[in-house]
Amino acid sequence: MAHKHLKGVRSAMKSSLKRQFKQEADPKRNPYAGLRKWQIKALKAEQRQDDVAKAAKAAAVAPKVAPAKNLPAPQSQKEKKLAKKEARLHLQQMRKHRALYEVKGAHRVLLVGEGNFSFARALCEVRGSGEGIYATGFDGEATLKRKYPDALEMRGKVEEMGGTTLLTVDATKLHKVREFRDAFRIISWNFPHLGAGEKDVEKNNEQHRKLLSSFFASALRCLDEQGLVHVAMKQGEPYKSWKIVQLAKAATDGALHLQGVVPFSLAAWPGYAHRRTRGFHERFSKQDSEELAKGAKVYIFGRDSNGEEELEED
Repeated sequence: MAHKHLKGVRSAMKSSLKRQFKQEADPKRNPYAGLRKWQIKALKAEQRQDDVAKAAKAAAVAPKVAPAKNLPAPQSQKEKKLAKKEARLHLQQMRKHRALYEVKGAHRVLLVGEGNFSFARALCEVRGSGEGIYATGFDGEATLKRKYPDALEMRGKVEEMGGTTLLTVDATKLHKVREFRDAFRIISWNFPHLGAGEKDVEKNNEQHRKLLSSFFASALRCLDEQGLVHVAMKQGEPYKSWKIVQLAKAATDGALHLQGVVPFSLAAWPGYAHRRTRGFHERFSKQDSEELAKGAKVYIFGRDSNGEEELEED
């Protein structure tokens, strides 16, 4: 009898399990059927905790993607054409500026007023050699190191490429260096400035006119027969008031005339960084380089006066 009873219990359990499995497999089945309210509430809370834990685990495993920041809006056809036009213009400006130093035959180039010598280094790299390039600065060794911490490295690169760097060279007294007389095809001064901090506008302008007049008079005596003088200047005031074209002619008794004007192209000289006469300053020096990108010009002077009046009107 015991065996029959046990057999009946087992049969009842199997039937109960079959019904349970069938109910669990039924998608329409209510998972909370037969449970009390507090039990349903507890199960739901437990389910929410499980969902949160799974989501956190999935987020930890998933690869991290940086959020998009300030993505540019898609360009219109008009904007694309404008961008291409600007790119062509920048390329033309870069070629024109580099062409100033593409001189055939043996020649020498004198750079005056170099700050950290980054333009000299860039010029050597663009030309592929420093042969014939003489880069000079006004400051002495100790002052240069204090004002431009990177100057030593720049000078080293110029000299490694075959160029020459000289210190304590006064741009207004070039002719007093005997070896400089009648020696150079190009004499270039990028962004001449006294750095004196004069607040009086007219007095400041007069000081710079005197500086440039002395430079032109001295540079003339150091040019070879085909020599040219390049002076790069920012646009606008106070530079416009210096009247550089008139100064060059007056300072040389009419010997030097304007030959041309080209935009100063930062892109033409990779690694060049404009430096103030007073020395490097993280905030101001960065701003100065950005100003050059907005607009600066290189004035080219020589002994030939053809077309000067037309150029001055431009």
